[in-house]
Amino acid sequence: MRSTELFRSCVNEHVAAAAMACIGGALQKRVAVAARRAGLTPGAYIVRLVAEYDRKASPNRRNSLEMEMFRQDMPILAGLRQVVESGLEDARDADASHAEDGDLAAKAEAYLRDARAAFMRMGTTPKSLYT
Repeated sequence: MRSTELFRSCVNEHVAAAAMACIGGALQKRVAVAARRAGLTPGAYIVRLVAEYDRKASPNRRNSLEMEMFRQDMPILAGLRQVVESGLEDARDADASHAEDGDLAAKAEAYLRDARAAFMRMGTTPKSLYT
């Protein structure tokens, strides 16, 4: 399986960085930005993305990767592109989810603050449910 070769080759951050340099373009820039945010070198960041994909990918996702690689002149680079794009999307989705969680927490804090203020205006003090 060609994907096995991809996962074996890209566990080395220097090989992963060289492969990404071959791909180049906007994807290479996106990886550099994401790696900087994560405090890693681009090669180390790619290794992380490839390892996560290898660990978490469903059988259907692996088959899709294998089929995509099969049709290409440079299957390892094509597979790496797909894995990295997928990993970047997953990271972006996770960041968006964390932002939504933060918004929800901020709304909850505002609600509690308003409720406390309402109790204070009524001249009562809210009591904790936990004591």
